[in-house]
Amino acid sequence: MLIAMRMLAMVGMLWTGSLLAAAKLTSMGDAPDWSRLDEYQAQVTASDFRWLLDSHFAPDDAAKDWITIEPGQALIKRDAGDEAPAVLKFRAFEETPPPVGRYWRTRTEWAADKAELPLAGLKIALDPGHIGGDFAVMEFRSWKVGDGPLFREGDFVLAVAQSLKPRLEALGAVVTLVRDTPAPVTTDTPESLRPVAAELIAERELTPGLEIDVKDLQRRIDALARLLFYRVSEIKARAERVNESIQPDIVICLHVDGASLPEGVELADFGHAHFLINGAYSADEISYDDQRLAMLEKLLSGSWREERGLAAAMSESFAAVNPLPPYVYTGDNAIRINENPYLWARNLMANRLYACPTVFLEPYVANTKEFYGRFTKSPAGLVDEYADAVAVALTTFYGE
Repeated sequence: MLIAMRMLAMVGMLWTGSLLAAAKLTSMGDAPDWSRLDEYQAQVTASDFRWLLDSHFAPDDAAKDWITIEPGQALIKRDAGDEAPAVLKFRAFEETPPPVGRYWRTRTEWAADKAELPLAGLKIALDPGHIGGDFAVMEFRSWKVGDGPLFREGDFVLAVAQSLKPRLEALGAVVTLVRDTPAPVTTDTPESLRPVAAELIAERELTPGLEIDVKDLQRRIDALARLLFYRVSEIKARAERVNESIQPDIVICLHVDGASLPEGVELADFGHAHFLINGAYSADEISYDDQRLAMLEKLLSGSWREERGLAAAMSESFAAVNPLPPYVYTGDNAIRINENPYLWARNLMANRLYACPTVFLEPYVANTKEFYGRFTKSPAGLVDEYADAVAVALTTFYGE
C-alpha cells in the first residue's frame, strides 16, 4: 500500500508538470530540432514534393493541417500554435540540388568507389528484430506447439544475422550487427521506466478528482513500463547506435511475421510475405511534432529511392526460394506505393528513426504449419535460406 500511495503522489506531480509541456511528442520522443530542415533547402521541386506526400508519405491529404504548399515553398507548422512556420524552399526543375550532409551513400554514390568485389566497401547494418532469450516471453515472441521446439523470434533472426554477416563480408561489405546478443541494446529496464509510464497514464487516462483503484493503476503502470521498454526505449537505443556509431549505407531489419489465429488454433494453414519501407503517415501521426519532422527528413533525404529498389530485390529473391503469397493490409496504416504486391510503406518507429535507408523483412510467418514444420526438422536450414536470400538481393540490387 505504501508503494501504491507513493505512486499516486508521483502521478499527481507528473500530471501537474505534464500540462506545462508545449510540444506534442510521441511516447519518450525527443523535441524536434527544426533547424535540420535547413539542410534540405532546394532539394526537391514543388511537383515532386506534392507527389511524394500524396503517393507515399501522407496519403489522403493527411498533412493538410500542417503543411501548406505555396509557389516556390512549403510552410510547415512546428507545433499546433506556430504563427511563424518553418519555410522549405523548392528548387526549380532545371536546377541541380545542393549536396546534403548525410552519413549514408546512395547506390550510385557507392558504385563510384566500388572495387572488384560485388559489395566492396558497402556499409550494412543488420538489425535482428525484437529481443532474444527470456525477454522474448515479455514481447510475446516465444512459443511452441505441443512437444515441438521452442521458437523465439529474437533468437532466430539473430542466428540469421550471424549467418549472413560472413556471407556479406566475403562479398566485400562492411557489416555490423545492431544487436549481437540476445540481450537488449537499451540500458533502461521496465522498473526504471515506471515513472515515465506513470506520467503517460496521468496525461492520457486519469481525470483529476476522480477516485483511483490503486491496484489497477499499478498493474497498468507496470504493463505500460514493459511496453515502453521493448517497443520504445529499445528502438531508440538502436537508432542511436545506427545513426551515431554504425552510420551504415543501409539497414536490413530481420523479422518473421506472425498470424492472428482463432482461439484453439495453434498453427495457420498458409503463410505470406511482405517487405516494408517508411511512409504512410496518418493525420494523427503527423500531428506529433517529432514525427512530422522525421517524415519530412525521410522524404527530402531521398532514402525512399534506395528503400524501394532494395525491397523489390528482396521480394524477388525470397520468392525464388520460398514463394509465398503477398500479405495484404486491410487497414489504413500501410499503403502500396507501386505495382509490386509485396512492397508496402508503413510508419514504424525504427524505419522512421534510422536516418539511412531501412528495409523491414517479413518473408515468413512463424506460426504456420509450413514454417514451424521446417523449423522443427531443420532450424539451421531455415536460417541459411533466409541469409542466402538476403545476400542474393543485396548483390542483385547493388550490382545492377
